[in-house]
Amino acid sequence: MANETNNNDFFWTIVSAIAAVLSALYAFRSNLIAKKALAISQKEYANKQADFDLYVINSYRWTLDKEPKRKFLLFNITIKNKSETASSFVANLEIEYINTDNVVSRIILEHNPDLVKEMPKNEITPFPKDLRVEGKGIESKWFIFEQPIDVFRGQRIEKYSIKTTDTHGNFSTAEVVIIKELIK
Repeated sequence: MANETNNNDFFWTIVSAIAAVLSALYAFRSNLIAKKALAISQKEYANKQADFDLYVINSYRWTLDKEPKRKFLLFNITIKNKSETASSFVANLEIEYINTDNVVSRIILEHNPDLVKEMPKNEITPFPKDLRVEGKGIESKWFIFEQPIDVFRGQRIEKYSIKTTDTHGNFSTAEVVIIKELIK
């Protein structure tokens, strides 16, 4: 009877060891699957976060001949939304200039699509004031700003920075140093 009990104990010991090994293999497999699921979730989360680029295609200055004299700054821009979700943006232009005291100053102007009515043939398509770009989408249109005439008399403009900001506060900036004069 003692021999039979030893065999029975040995049998259950082997069964328990096999069950423990199978359980460890199952836990290891579950851990691998969980890591893959986490990596996929993190990638999907990152793809849904705001991520966009701003490219300047062309930039022009156009002066209205009739009185009162007005100057317009036109920027042909491409916005690439790399996120999978649609994003809304607003655009501003920051002009950095050296004033008469040799101090760097800045002025910020808002994009105004209604200024397209002042253009000679309305041949450009401006972005709306609050623009929206679909997920993984690309939009190419124009930003239009009116340059204050009196602010820059006798002053050197250093650079123009177009800044688009999304609804989450993320922004992208494109700098322009030289603007071509648009001749009608």
